[in-house]
Amino acid sequence: MTFKKNPLFQRLLSKLTPVPEGSKFAVAVSGGTDSVALLFLIKEWCRMKHKNICVFHVDHSMRSTSSSDAEWVSNLCKELNIEFFIRKATEEDLSKNRHLGSEGWARNFRYSAFASMLKESGADVIVTGHNSDDQAETIIMRMLRGCSWRGLHGIKSQIILNFENTKLKMWRPILNISRAELSSFLKSFKQSWREDETNQTDLYLRNKIRHRLMPMLEEIYKGSVEHIVALGEDAALLQKELHLRALRYLKKYFNTEKNQIMVALKPETSLRREVIRIWLKNNGLELSINRSLIERIDDLWLVKNNGRAVKHANFEVLRHKKYLWLRVWNI
Repeated sequence: MTFKKNPLFQRLLSKLTPVPEGSKFAVAVSGGTDSVALLFLIKEWCRMKHKNICVFHVDHSMRSTSSSDAEWVSNLCKELNIEFFIRKATEEDLSKNRHLGSEGWARNFRYSAFASMLKESGADVIVTGHNSDDQAETIIMRMLRGCSWRGLHGIKSQIILNFENTKLKMWRPILNISRAELSSFLKSFKQSWREDETNQTDLYLRNKIRHRLMPMLEEIYKGSVEHIVALGEDAALLQKELHLRALRYLKKYFNTEKNQIMVALKPETSLRREVIRIWLKNNGLELSINRSLIERIDDLWLVKNNGRAVKHANFEVLRHKKYLWLRVWNI
């Protein structure tokens, strides 16, 4: 099936995010609207670009219908003559990492499954169906939980994750395409999909935002979802510039031997706090970073008072004359 005469396909294709390097693209397909539309888009794109394609399906074994979803995706791949790879969670898998919560466990298992299927398939890029609605939902979720410019930019179109000694190169090509557009695309050639019943509940925060808040925002002001996504893009540009400036500051005013930052200078707040965030991350303390911690360390930067400290379970930051000194002792 080709879509040369389908104007909606051509419009969606023009909206794809920049493409990472790769020769074989593995499309993560759950069977839902987003991933099925993604599969048809990327299949045609791969045909035009002379790239190889396969499909990854992850069965988390958390729903009674998950096996039938897997079978449906498998049959679709047979119809399209596309390689199909699947990982299904076992009882042993379900018993691991439960401390992460259901969403955290599912994410962890999904990445583990991706790493395994990458080795089996020989693919080098994993393609996922995050769309503009997902982007807006993510930005709102992060705002509700309290985020900085770094969090406000939402989902990145490309990312490389190191998981289980495997590099997962992720591409989100449809971040600029709405869920409604994807649904219309499938309907234009009468292609069916599977509905995940958990997406229709308000069990998770994302679903509450999706079913309650997003429709209300669109009702209050049409186009608000697009504006939220655009704000995220602006935040990403600001964060990139801020990050580069912070790296330049550290290069000039950081004492590597003593793990100290000179704080006699007082640049603007956003730069100071980005410097602190990078400093902590470079010391392996990324999991400890939050807004409150950075604000407390920033207070040490602003107020010259030798001996003051911000203490944490694994480290402390001391004010010593014109320096901030980081001591890490138990990670």
